[in-house]
Amino acid sequence: MRQAGITMILAVAVPFIIIALFVWGVVRLRRCRAAIQVALEQAGYEVVKMERRILRQGPFLWTTSNSQIVYRVFVRETSGQERTVWARWGRTWLPEPDKLDLKWDD
Repeated sequence: MRQAGITMILAVAVPFIIIALFVWGVVRLRRCRAAIQVALEQAGYEVVKMERRILRQGPFLWTTSNSQIVYRVFVRETSGQERTVWARWGRTWLPEPDKLDLKWDD
């Protein structure tokens, strides 16, 4: 009888945890994209395209933690010239706030 109760609790809890983690991941990705876009637009650039980078992380390859997200962003200056910037958003340690790092291609 007691085993059936534990099984029932797990049957309800595990799918809930999986769904909660999925939603949390989607929210973090949206916050990341919004933070990058706002920062670049405030600096006077128009964001043309954003590519999420998982394996090829450019200048952030060896210094990125699992809780950070890397994008390669193509922007247009007010003069019309296009440039590329690497953006890393997130935290390196749990108690720290999320931070945005930008590195421009020359």
